[in-house]
Amino acid sequence: MLSNYICSMNQMNLRDLYIIALTFVLCSYTPISFSQEEVIEQEVVIEETLQLSLEEALVIAVAENPKIKNAFLEIKKADNAIWAIKTRLFPEFDFSLYEAYHLTEEAFEFNQGAFGDFPVIGPIPAENTSIETTPNFTTFITATASQPISQLYEISLLVKQREIQKAVSDQDFRARVLDIADEVKNEYYQILKTQSSLEAQNEKIVFLKSLLELVNRDVEQQRLLERDSLEVQARLARAEYRQFKLKNNLATQKEKFNNLLGRDIETPFSVAPVGFAAPFAVNVQEAEELALEQRPEIEIAELDIQFAENEVKVKKSKYIPEVGIQFQYIANLNVELLPENIATIGLFAKWDVFDWGRKKSEIAGKKKSLIQAQNRLDETTSQVLIDVNSTIRDLEESTVLIGVTELEQVAAKENLRVVMNQYKVQDALLTQVLEAESSLEEKNSNHEKAILDYWTARANLDRAIGED
Repeated sequence: MLSNYICSMNQMNLRDLYIIALTFVLCSYTPISFSQEEVIEQEVVIEETLQLSLEEALVIAVAENPKIKNAFLEIKKADNAIWAIKTRLFPEFDFSLYEAYHLTEEAFEFNQGAFGDFPVIGPIPAENTSIETTPNFTTFITATASQPISQLYEISLLVKQREIQKAVSDQDFRARVLDIADEVKNEYYQILKTQSSLEAQNEKIVFLKSLLELVNRDVEQQRLLERDSLEVQARLARAEYRQFKLKNNLATQKEKFNNLLGRDIETPFSVAPVGFAAPFAVNVQEAEELALEQRPEIEIAELDIQFAENEVKVKKSKYIPEVGIQFQYIANLNVELLPENIATIGLFAKWDVFDWGRKKSEIAGKKKSLIQAQNRLDETTSQVLIDVNSTIRDLEESTVLIGVTELEQVAAKENLRVVMNQYKVQDALLTQVLEAESSLEEKNSNHEKAILDYWTARANLDRAIGED
């Protein structure tokens, strides 16, 4: 359902996601006319546009949920980390400037013949010579360009590490989307359950009020006692209290649901009722294969193995000597006897010849981490398969239970109808009517719960096989 949104998120920014969700929601609203003739129709349109389908809720949650936004930013951070490592593949440029003022007079001493003794010319210098300098500003400028050579292999391994970490961030993002989608579905069904219970409670109140009128009539005719009227009144008061409590619960659930969708908690909406869909056949083997292909946990476990394997290679690369090319330019300004410009190019090398077995121990530790990653993959695979099989069984059980509760509901409705008719002709007691009504209320609740449990099991199965 949300695969297209998930796949496209890597190519768009958060503003794009916001626009997609906002456009989707706005398109569902009908423009409102302000003419007096259409006031009644206008109210109907407003009520319809406030109804939020499950599909709309999922789209809004993916675009606006803060946890999903943060997971998306982790992907972008991983992109930045990859580029930061790649920059080490390119030449490194250093520039330094040192400006100094000599506080003391300095002299350079050269002994006789310091620069050689030649047959015709003689010694240079001919005698001991001292060249004095006066306090002044001296400038030293150094510019260096270094290009690593042997280190390129290690750097490429580090780039791969960052790419693996980005792939993990991708799967973490998808796992977050699946978690939020599953949470949205379950919360949506809980609101439906409360909303259905509230509607059932409203019907019960209407029934009890009608029954109270009949009972009060019989009390007046002295066919029933006052206590019978008080019993019905007490049940009516209890039903009205439950109605009040359900309204409060529904308001709280809607606030939490709005927060889950990443929008103002006061946003009004109603949920669209869901009926019982015909059971669909689930092939266990295909579901298991699909889960192993799609579950983010499996992909993350496999990426952990790749990361551990690459870590071993990184540590082994430490045995390679560091070799590179370096160009250096030095400028000495206001320094007598020294050349003003010096430019050199050459090779530099560094080799850690003896490390007391440090590299060997580090490699051994990374190999053990690799074994641990492989063990985690096996464990994750087993957990995923258990999860899939368990959710399939729950779905099968909920499907069977719907048929059972439906038969019980039909029987309870018929029983109440018969008892109520008997009561009207004084062929049944009030207690029988109340018992039949309580039984119907219980059967209605069981049937509604069975239907919502079925859809919850469907949502759990989608989550188990990695479907969104």
